[in-house]
Order: sequence, then C-alpha cells, then structure tokens
Amino acid sequence: MDLSAGLSPRHRLPLRLPKAWPASAQSLLRGGAAWLHQGGPGGWGGDLLALPGGPRLEAHWDGAAFSFQEQGGAWQTLAERVAATHHPWIGAASFELACAEAGLPFQAPPTRSLGMSWQGVLAAIYVSQGEAELWSWAETAPNPAQFEVQLALACALSRGALGPLEPAWTAAIHQDAVRILQERILDGAFYVANLCVPFRAAWHGDPLTLALARFRGAAPPFGALLPLQDRSLLCLSMERVLAKDGDRLWSEPIKGSTPLSGDAALDDAAGAQLRADPKERAEHTMIVDLVRNDLGRVAKTGSVRVAALMECRRFPTVQHLVSRVEADLDPRMNLADLLRAVLPGGSVTGAPKHAVCAHLARTEAGPRGFYCGALGWIGPQGRCLDLALPIRTAQLQDKVLTYWAGGGITRLSDPAKEWQELLLKTRVMNPS
Repeated sequence: MDLSAGLSPRHRLPLRLPKAWPASAQSLLRGGAAWLHQGGPGGWGGDLLALPGGPRLEAHWDGAAFSFQEQGGAWQTLAERVAATHHPWIGAASFELACAEAGLPFQAPPTRSLGMSWQGVLAAIYVSQGEAELWSWAETAPNPAQFEVQLALACALSRGALGPLEPAWTAAIHQDAVRILQERILDGAFYVANLCVPFRAAWHGDPLTLALARFRGAAPPFGALLPLQDRSLLCLSMERVLAKDGDRLWSEPIKGSTPLSGDAALDDAAGAQLRADPKERAEHTMIVDLVRNDLGRVAKTGSVRVAALMECRRFPTVQHLVSRVEADLDPRMNLADLLRAVLPGGSVTGAPKHAVCAHLARTEAGPRGFYCGALGWIGPQGRCLDLALPIRTAQLQDKVLTYWAGGGITRLSDPAKEWQELLLKTRVMNPS
C-alpha cells in the first residue's frame, strides 16, 4: 500500500534534498532513524525515514511469557496504544511472539530476548521518485530548514566486511529433517511444513553500509533497516503478509522458487516450468487455502476471495509464485484480533499451523527471532497498515550477522533440492 495514502500526515512540507537519496539520509540513519525502503515494485510505495523521538512499545521474553501477557497480550496492548494515538507506528515482531499470541507452540528464545519493538512516528521524511517531503503529525508544523541542514551533513561510513555465511547444520542433517517431515506428512500429521535454517557470518562495520549495498543488489519491495535496542534488523523481503485499508484486507503469500539466470528465454522457460511443477503447485495451493482460512476468521462471511493465483514474479536472483487473497474485515474485529488470526504467516509455518509449529519447535536449530515474524507500519488509529513477512532478513548483533533461509516441504519434495533452495536464498545477502 502506498505510504502517502495510508499514513495521513497532518503536515506535508516540500523538502530540498542537498544531495542524492539515500546518501543524504546517512547522518539521520546514523542518528537512530528507522528506514522503510522500496527498491522494487509492489511494496511500500516510496521510502520513509522515521525520525527518532517518538514513544516506543516493546515486549521481552521473561523465560515463561512475553511482556503484556497479563494485561491481555502484546497484540492487545499494541492495538490499544495505536487506537489512542493520531500518529503512525513502525516496527517489527518476532516469530515466537506471533506464535505465543496465536496459541501456537514455539521454541523458547533466550531470556530477555526482544519480542517486538514499535516506534511511534511523530515526524518522517518521505521520498518518492527523487522528490522529498517532510511529514509531521504534531499540531504545529515543523521547519524544513533544520532537517535540510541534517541532510547536508557529511557522514563517513566504514566499508565493513561480511564473512562467508555458514549454516547451523549440514546438508545431510537438513535432508534427514526433510525426510522426517515427509514421513509425518504421509502419516497424516500435516500437509506442508516450512523448514528453516539459520546461517551466520562474522561482520564488522556500520549496518548502514551493508544495507546500502544490499538494497542496491536486491531491490526489495519491502526493504527496511530498523534499529532495535542492541541490534539492527536488515530486511530484504518481497512478501506482504497483511495489508489493511479501512475494512479491506489482503495478503500475498509466496511459495515456489527457481533461480533467475538473466537470460530472458531461459527464465521464461524456468518460470513456466515452476508454474507447472506438481510439487510447487500443491505446496502453493495449500498455503493459499491456509491464508484464506486465516483471513476468514476475521472477515465478513463470504467476503474471502483469491484475486490472483500463482503469478510468477521476478526478483534480482530468483523467481517466485505469488498469489493474492482478499477479504473484508468483520466490523466486530479489532487490530489485535486481526494480527492474532493471520500471524505468523502461513507461508512460513505450514498446514495445519499447530501441528507444524509443534514439530518445528522440536526440530529447527534455534528460535527464529524476527525472521518470519512481521515488519512494517500501522497508520493512525489502525485505519491502515502494511506488514511485510521478514524473509530474506538479517539480524546484526555483537559482530555477528544471522540470516535464515527456509523452504516448504511436501511429500513430493526432493531433499537435495530443498538444500539447494536454501543456498539460493542466501545469495541476496552474500552474493559471493
């Protein structure tokens, strides 16, 4: 959804960029601004630099539950805070928090782990097609001149260095895990499951240096660089897990992938083969049905519809099958109901969710953290929102970069190919 339509700023003032974007944003980013970046079509609808200084809402794992559980849950707390404010919120929530809110099993994170972080946005810089505006939700309009001074400041960035990504387990272990999942599928425990693996690399330098390089290479529709306490979250996602505009809801699940070679004829043929592949079609269809069911829990009766099915979309290194499921929100449902019904996204869990999440909690190499949770913005009083599914997402903390990759497993999966798919998905973060 277009940011300019959904965020409804009280003041929109022309802003002169003293140098090219995003180079002009570097000093503000170094100062703690949160950045939503659109590098490809179909995403945020522009770039938004949320300036620091607004209220924050955070939840942590205390060893038994996430903060706010006694007060009705993290989603309910967020919904109440959003409903009471006339400014937007930008932030992210972890996979484990989403599971906890939905009553799904999950692997417990370390004590004091951050489960969600949302920043109230009182002022922001919006850039689209090289033109910038200063947005404000304060009663008094700000002076653009003071921000133009900040945009003109020089900012020296260290070059940084990223070591090779090393998986948390071997190809053989992954293939055995795939086979076990297939046995469970044949036993009738579930239909499809999304198995994920963390990769880690040594990293030193400024997260902004890495973000600028990867945004150029990956051109993500849903890019983001968010400062979260003692870490940074770098998102290069191409998947929308949930959007809301008034009462209209939609989700755009991705399932099915094949490499992009750069040769038009070969890529056309590969895309056609992907759409015709029985395994990919079965996996994708099951996830679309799961998303339909999730939206149906909060939708007006009869309003859930599949607006687009298995479109093949191209990104810099990969092609994916993408569908679009739409619905109309039941007026009795609030923001907390909506988030609890849809998250975590079906394309990164499987079906049925409870059985799959119980198996993954016992199987995967560690908690996923913000990978596969939710990331994006919520408009004033929750009238609009746009949340990406943070796949292709890295967490930078303590000179270590952690990047997860995953894939859907069905009874038709080839264990060796599933491992190769993980390696394909790491190319966007470590092209070498």
